[in-house]
Amino acid sequence: MRRSQMLLLAVFFLVLGACKKEEAVEEAPAPAASEAARSAAPQAQPAAASSKAAPAATPAANRAPAIPRKLIRTVDLSLEVSDTQETARKVTALVTGLGGYVGASNGQRQGELMFFTMTVRVPVERLEEALTAIRVLAVRVNREHSQVEDVTDQYIDLDARMRTLEATETELRALLAESRQRARKVDEIMAVYQQLIEIRSQIEQIRTQLNSFDKLAAFSTLNLELVPTEAAKPVVAGGSWRPGDTARSSARTLVGFLRGLTDTAIFFVIVLVPVGLVILAVVFAVRWVVRRFRRSPAAAQPNV
Repeated sequence: MRRSQMLLLAVFFLVLGACKKEEAVEEAPAPAASEAARSAAPQAQPAAASSKAAPAATPAANRAPAIPRKLIRTVDLSLEVSDTQETARKVTALVTGLGGYVGASNGQRQGELMFFTMTVRVPVERLEEALTAIRVLAVRVNREHSQVEDVTDQYIDLDARMRTLEATETELRALLAESRQRARKVDEIMAVYQQLIEIRSQIEQIRTQLNSFDKLAAFSTLNLELVPTEAAKPVVAGGSWRPGDTARSSARTLVGFLRGLTDTAIFFVIVLVPVGLVILAVVFAVRWVVRRFRRSPAAAQPNV
């Protein structure tokens, strides 16, 4: 019995020692793992710091569209030219060649000369080229004024309003389709439809304003005043002397005077003479009646 007990104790201690050796073998790589963790920690910390420092990228769908500056350029020019009509034709050909157009042209004759005012539109990138070419056509530049109006803020506000209205329009269209599918009351469907019409009208108005800004920003405006030079003016004011015209004018004056005199005589004979005769007859009749009444009392008195 003692031998068997001793053997069992020996086996128990042997098994216990073997288990401790296995645990020691399993725990031995732990320092290496901790060293690897320590070596990886400095790399992980910069990565975490960089992830905190870098802001989150904004989704492209939520970004506002990049709108270039909307600048409206206007230039006023007053030019003295030797021939206003020829210069107006050259300006028209020049502007058309640069890709622009003539917005308005007005010619007015003063005496023997023509004065022109023109409003032309040229692409904004060719404005300086147009100004240089137009100045060459002039004998002298009397006045030049340029201004630039920045409408970028107005354009951005209008664009934002239009996008909001378009989103509302989409929701209303979906609501209108749902109302029709569910066969709701006609009053509800018509109310949604009326709101949809109002929003669509506002969108069209804003789109028209945006298109106007786009055109004004894409084309610069030139207001031209073409004035003839002193050399183009005639020596005698009012043109050359024309005796025939003077004779015809004098004859017209004489005929007008005789016509007026004849009309006056006819009026006198037809109107004034009869009226005068009637007035004289009435005056004589009144005088005769007055004399008759004055004589009748004297005749009625008896003789003494």
